[in-house]
Amino acid sequence: MVGEQVVTQAQEIKEAQPQVEVIRDLERFNAIAPEWDRLVTQWGSDGLFLSHTWFRTWWESFGAGNELHIVIVRSGSELVAAAPMMRTRANIYGFKADSLHAIFNHHTPRYDFIIANNQDPRYYEAIWRELSAHADCEMIVLAQVPEASRTIPSIETLAKRDGWLAGQWIAPVSPFIRLDCDYDTYFNTLRSGCRFNLTKRYTRLSRAGPVDVEVVTDRDAVEEAMLHGLRIEAAAWKGAKGTAMNSDPAVAKFYTRLATREAELGQLRLTFLRAGGKRISFNYLVENRTRCYALKIGYDPEYHVYSPGNMLLNLILKDAFARGIEEYDLLGGDDGWKFEWTAETREHRWLFLFRNRLRPRALHYLKFGVVPAIKRRS
Repeated sequence: MVGEQVVTQAQEIKEAQPQVEVIRDLERFNAIAPEWDRLVTQWGSDGLFLSHTWFRTWWESFGAGNELHIVIVRSGSELVAAAPMMRTRANIYGFKADSLHAIFNHHTPRYDFIIANNQDPRYYEAIWRELSAHADCEMIVLAQVPEASRTIPSIETLAKRDGWLAGQWIAPVSPFIRLDCDYDTYFNTLRSGCRFNLTKRYTRLSRAGPVDVEVVTDRDAVEEAMLHGLRIEAAAWKGAKGTAMNSDPAVAKFYTRLATREAELGQLRLTFLRAGGKRISFNYLVENRTRCYALKIGYDPEYHVYSPGNMLLNLILKDAFARGIEEYDLLGGDDGWKFEWTAETREHRWLFLFRNRLRPRALHYLKFGVVPAIKRRS
């Protein structure tokens, strides 16, 4: 009896300790999709960009040349934390470093760890122990983490405790529109010139034919709608600068595949402004119950004088107010046109951690000492 009690107590202690696993292949990651999304739904601060669908689609499109290194933590059999990371060769002003890096590129609006139980510090500790255990890792990078998250301060504290060098970078603010009133009240908060232009240009465009909004949500219609959306987005300056989705096959693949999967989840809204039946402006939207995210926008330059992008956004907002959506997230950086619609913003931070060895110390000094000093003098 005593022996059985000792065994039982030992088992209870073992189950109470966080158990860490590193996922290194997509097949294993796909196998935990349901419990990953349950964790995100319960504890994730921004479910779209932390979902299994997002990371799976990102990896299929952009993961070549990197190695999955997703750290998951269990308490007993329950998934309680996850750090979506990858092994890569990161670039610091032309110098390469063996790194553990957030699964991130410039198509990722925000990123975070997913930590249960009100961001339990034990789970951050378990993740940090695993990340820092790799002797060949010179640098760890967490990218575009929301200011309100506990991830960066928690990991930075643990890293400094263990002798790592740290530095942060504050990204440009990301505007969003709070939809906590009615549409007319919101519309009247816009500058008088903006209101006048929206009304005048809508009237002028209507003379050329009926103006309406088309919303594509059905999976079977995604491929055709995306072809039109890709064409419209590339027609203006983005195509000329090589930043349009169509400019890179991997990027076009990512957004098209993501659209198909989000349609299957009932979250896709490919939205077109039409004039006389012709699609002239495009918003690639993904929406959950309370928030609408604008992933990509574009317009046909032939209709530039009508400001079709602003016209479509105004009509989207009017519909969102009517459907009870609480927020329209413009995503991305602090482009001037966004502040015609809102003054509210979110901040995001990056955390760079360097192992305390000669070469990583030199890279830390370059990034957070030399280069900032040069910029201050220029």
